[in-house]
Amino acid sequence: MKKLLLVSMLIYSSLCSFAQDNKAKNDSVCRMVQQYFNEKNTDSLYALAGDAFKQQIDADQFKQICANNLFPLGTLQTQFESYANNLSRYKAVFTNATLILLLGVDDKDKLQTLLFQPYVSEAKKSAKVATNNLLQSVTDKAVDSIVQPYVSLAAAHGLSIGILKKNEMNFYGYGETADGNKQIPNEHTLFEIGSITKTFTATLLADAINSGKIKPDDPVNKYLPDSIPLIQYEGVPVTIEMLSNHSSGIPRMPSNFDFYATDSLNPYKDYGEQQLFGFYKTFKPVPKPGTQYEYSNLAVATLGVILQHIYKKSFEQLIIEKICDPLDMNNTREFIRKNDSSKIAVGYNENGKYNGPWDFIAFAPAGSIRSDAADMLRYAKANLGDAPVSLNKDIQLTHIVTFKDNSATVALGWHYIKAGNQEILFHNGGTGGYRSYLGINLNKKIAVVILSNTAISVDDIGNELIKYLD
Repeated sequence: MKKLLLVSMLIYSSLCSFAQDNKAKNDSVCRMVQQYFNEKNTDSLYALAGDAFKQQIDADQFKQICANNLFPLGTLQTQFESYANNLSRYKAVFTNATLILLLGVDDKDKLQTLLFQPYVSEAKKSAKVATNNLLQSVTDKAVDSIVQPYVSLAAAHGLSIGILKKNEMNFYGYGETADGNKQIPNEHTLFEIGSITKTFTATLLADAINSGKIKPDDPVNKYLPDSIPLIQYEGVPVTIEMLSNHSSGIPRMPSNFDFYATDSLNPYKDYGEQQLFGFYKTFKPVPKPGTQYEYSNLAVATLGVILQHIYKKSFEQLIIEKICDPLDMNNTREFIRKNDSSKIAVGYNENGKYNGPWDFIAFAPAGSIRSDAADMLRYAKANLGDAPVSLNKDIQLTHIVTFKDNSATVALGWHYIKAGNQEILFHNGGTGGYRSYLGINLNKKIAVVILSNTAISVDDIGNELIKYLD
């Protein structure tokens, strides 16, 4: 769950290497990217792209990403920082944000990689990071070598890692639960899991489908107030399933969000159903629903609001009743209980500064859950078939692919990605002070969960651990 200015924005990344040194070529293309970006000239920007780039994203998709995600950041100035593996790293200073730009060209000097990420200093800690990893087994040592580049970053604070293989769980903690408290996170330390919440919402949807309360191809308007016009494009309606697989044409965030997001450290706390429904009164999806992947917090929030109305229960009540209680996930909640307040890791942004918790109203089904590594591995085991019969039926429905294009393969809530040569079930998450990763190899019965109380992506660590365990 990420506010626009805090989130990685991937246009296309293919980390291939070439024999020649491309630094000078990268710099030349970067200057043109900056010029065309500030001119808002998407046609010229897209003309810089190579064949591999264009196979992943067409011109219309590119224009939408620029208009919705990039141009709102303001004018761009780039500063070269480093070069490795034929990729140049630039500090991308926008009017409204500072990001990292990773840029690389192909053998025809055309753009192959254009990746914006939250800006993180490459400065390292001066002292070794505390850990409960005993470094006794081969796996212990492999985990340590994989996570050290992350935990040694000056901005990083704490990690809680859970590994499931051959039905055996192992947990590792690094760093601190709060700056200077010398408490290493363990498997019971609570973190915000952000957008992994969306897989819980997908499971609630599967329950509603399997119990006959809703149909995946129902038009969304069937469950919205009558005052909202038909959400359709050229007669094709947005359906319930499209809300979960990110093919609805509904944008990542509503256009009226910033008006209510007056607290930059807690941006979702004042955005409720009234504001969400207000957005839809003037919204029209583009392109045709069901034809293009566009990750949407708003779509999943809308799905969750609908499910709460169908069941006449709050989001927290639903996840506890339908998922957490049956799986003995006793530390997984939307709201922190009084007795658990000492267990929560304090959150820090990508620069290592305090960010604190996020609170949600309408967007709760898209990113509000707090959990720990022990519970998240129980959740992973449930996704590997270890769940009560009724819940297992719901979970298995969430694994069935419902949308696929050149940029994504999506089931209900879950994404399928490659980690090495293997395809895994995947979701990550991020709030203002936290990042999370959950990867599950359904064939090999392997799972990895990583919870961080720093808003620096842990995806690379998770994928490397999945590959190692395989």
